[in-house]
Amino acid sequence: MSACPSPQETIQVGALALRTEADMVVEQGEEAAQALISQGYVYSELLFSSIRLLRLKPGSSPSKFQCELQAFSIDQAPKYHTLSYCWGAPTRENPLLCSGEIIMITTTLKEALARLITHNRGDVEWIWIDQICVDQENVREKETQVNMMKDIYHKSEGTIVWLGPDIIGIESTERLLDDMWHLHTEDQSPIDGSRRRGIYTRAEFEATNLPPAWHPSWKVLAELLSRPWFVRTWVIQEAVLSRAHPQMLCGSYKLDWEKLLASSSWMVSLSYNTTPLSQDTKAWPAVFSLDLFHNLRILGLRWDMATLLSSAIRFKASDPRDKVYSLVSLSGETTDSSNIPTALQANYDKSYIEVFRDVTRYIIESSKSLRILTLIRYVPKSKKLPSWSVDFTQDVCWERMSYLVWDRHESGRPVSIEKPNKASANLPAEVQSSSSEDVLTLGGLLIDIVGAPCETMLKSDLDSFGSRVLFAWKSAYEYTRDRHQDLPRAFMVTLVANWNLTETERMEHQPLCNFWAYLWRVYEELLNVSENRRAVEEIFHPILEPQNPDNPGDPDLYRLHLNGAYHRRMFFTKHKCYLGLGPCTMQENDILCVLFGGSTPLILRPEGDYFRFVGECYVYDLMNGEAVTDWKAGNYVAQYFHLI
Repeated sequence: MSACPSPQETIQVGALALRTEADMVVEQGEEAAQALISQGYVYSELLFSSIRLLRLKPGSSPSKFQCELQAFSIDQAPKYHTLSYCWGAPTRENPLLCSGEIIMITTTLKEALARLITHNRGDVEWIWIDQICVDQENVREKETQVNMMKDIYHKSEGTIVWLGPDIIGIESTERLLDDMWHLHTEDQSPIDGSRRRGIYTRAEFEATNLPPAWHPSWKVLAELLSRPWFVRTWVIQEAVLSRAHPQMLCGSYKLDWEKLLASSSWMVSLSYNTTPLSQDTKAWPAVFSLDLFHNLRILGLRWDMATLLSSAIRFKASDPRDKVYSLVSLSGETTDSSNIPTALQANYDKSYIEVFRDVTRYIIESSKSLRILTLIRYVPKSKKLPSWSVDFTQDVCWERMSYLVWDRHESGRPVSIEKPNKASANLPAEVQSSSSEDVLTLGGLLIDIVGAPCETMLKSDLDSFGSRVLFAWKSAYEYTRDRHQDLPRAFMVTLVANWNLTETERMEHQPLCNFWAYLWRVYEELLNVSENRRAVEEIFHPILEPQNPDNPGDPDLYRLHLNGAYHRRMFFTKHKCYLGLGPCTMQENDILCVLFGGSTPLILRPEGDYFRFVGECYVYDLMNGEAVTDWKAGNYVAQYFHLI
């Protein structure tokens, strides 16, 4: 690290004033003002391991205040805060006058600076703000500063979050968050942090002391969580690396960071489908974001890159490459800014396609695991990216197959691992070198060819007892009943990908009566809307097991756990009659395979001598290493699959 710059090397901006164009016109004349704006601010070159800091001088007011900008070695910098905010509209149309020079800033930052003047920051005078302290037009400087983000945020006194202007009635959220925080505490084991109970049913949720869904506090909280800050990818490190709890400012109101995180964790874990916020498409993503912040804080740093990318897939970035670069400072792949793997180093000369491809390959090769491929849970928009390369800009459209639990990497860092599925018997991925960077060659086993899959299971159909499950059951009964001695249980488990219901209980442990109750309810709904009831009765009644009058089951207890089926298709293989649940994009004549390093079987699509990656799947009888056992017994021949 270099020493602190000398006074001659220091960027001394002197007195700055944030002024409106009207102020400038009055004092200097319109021509002078426009000349200053067009000239712009000229940044001096930063020395190695240095940062710029902004100081808001005493005596400033929200409408006009004094500032100075100065460079320091990061190891000898004075006390400073970091500001986390959204740029908002990218147009930088607000002039910050700087000793005869102008720095243009966005309207959102102008509002944030005005609020900082009235915010009590103790004896901390300096603040780091990316838009001002980094020369955004200098690509090399930007790359260097991005690689230093961990140090910049971790060495600050803490992060100040600016969420935007006031929200009317925001005070009403204090009681709501306090109540959810108490429920979070009561439902969590003090020993290991695990949940003491399963997901709340709607009746159980309504029996809590939380306000009813119509209460205005839910609406206000939803409006708050709809602010864009919560889903911007850069804010993850900005919040998590803060040495103290971030100070969250919404207008003149200050929120309780700890209670907001705990409430979100409780909603995600235990009231996924019952909280009023789960129906709000703008607010609910923020709940997931805050749950991630909660996990990062509880588990500590550093996470492996695959875990970070998987957890942050829902976040947004103006520059797609920042979906990766914004997380590097939190990863365990590097110990400091001078020790970052090439694939993860900020390089804005590379296209986002190259960045995503190289990062996906790096993670597979370094981890010897295919877990990163489980993020391909979307319908690809184009073929610009290789099918095996994760498009980190895509929104995941359906849930993952495996249940993620927290463990420790051999290095000691937190890592999420897939359980309990182990289709490849925990064998490491076999990656063979390829002639092209766009080809990924993996070793594994070809299991069978996919027959015509059933219709895609839609959330609206499953939640309203629509008929698609019944037609899928009919197909399973016709094609696979000779393979499965207990076909109803196989189907019940497969349709929900054998999801965990609690920390220790899975769908396979549930009684069949709830599944049959669900199918009978679907059958009755179909009868009610059918114009030919007799035909429906003749087709479906013989394949439904009579309900036990003493224990008829509860259809809602099965419906509550159908998340894994959303946007997936039941399918059967042509030769071995395997029963499975696969991605909505799968087609007849795709292949079912088990690739080494994968927790679940995978669907690939042949294309000449190559294959396209389609997605993960759940296959009854293949989730516990059965294919690997058969391979070792000589029933399969291992081969390499060239993915494009």
